[in-house]
Amino acid sequence: MSEQRSLDVDAVLFDLDGTLVDTTDLIIASHEHTLTQHFRGEQWPTRREIIFNLGRSLPETLREYAAADEAADAGEAAEQMLRTYRDYQLANHDRMIRPFERVRDTLEELTRRGYLLGVVTSKLEVNARLALAMYDLGGLLPFGVFHDDTDVHKPDPAPLLLAAQKNSLDASRTAYVGDSIHDMAAGRAAGMRTVAALWGPFPREDLEKERPDAFAATPASLLNVFPARVRSGSA
Repeated sequence: MSEQRSLDVDAVLFDLDGTLVDTTDLIIASHEHTLTQHFRGEQWPTRREIIFNLGRSLPETLREYAAADEAADAGEAAEQMLRTYRDYQLANHDRMIRPFERVRDTLEELTRRGYLLGVVTSKLEVNARLALAMYDLGGLLPFGVFHDDTDVHKPDPAPLLLAAQKNSLDASRTAYVGDSIHDMAAGRAAGMRTVAALWGPFPREDLEKERPDAFAATPASLLNVFPARVRSGSA
């Protein structure tokens, strides 16, 4: 697949972590802090394993960690880990997240080109809106689907299908931009076009296995994937 391949769609949905905002350092640090507090085993999840789970539901991931640690009650252990994780993340949020270069400019230009934009993330709505507000992105994404909105999460397509349903989108004319393999799997299962964001933490070789419709090396290169649209009645 080429970074320069263009897609003919009407709407573009975005993942948040690792796609719109650089939260990777915060997420890794939150995992490491939580594991330090709760994990009893000697073999912690590696950085690669933590990154592999980015884009999935955090409670589900922590439950898997608790089960691997042979907790007597994996559900209760995961709840305790979740509280520790979220407390640490909130306390360090503003200090540890970073903007990606030209994300805002790109969203503004896509809006001018007539694309409907939205965000679909496995993050809680309150935390997602906090991250978007840091870089004044919320107003450029008129609608969102968050962890709170569905019972199942990426790589299941339910969050993307809900976004399409709530906003009368034709899934076949909608693209999903994300940095993780779970984003690509969810988008494909929803019948949407998928664009792999190579500026996130996932290696390209992992993303290639999910057969995205296009790759984008930088946020600005999305303007090649989503070109200016020919408006009805124009010459």
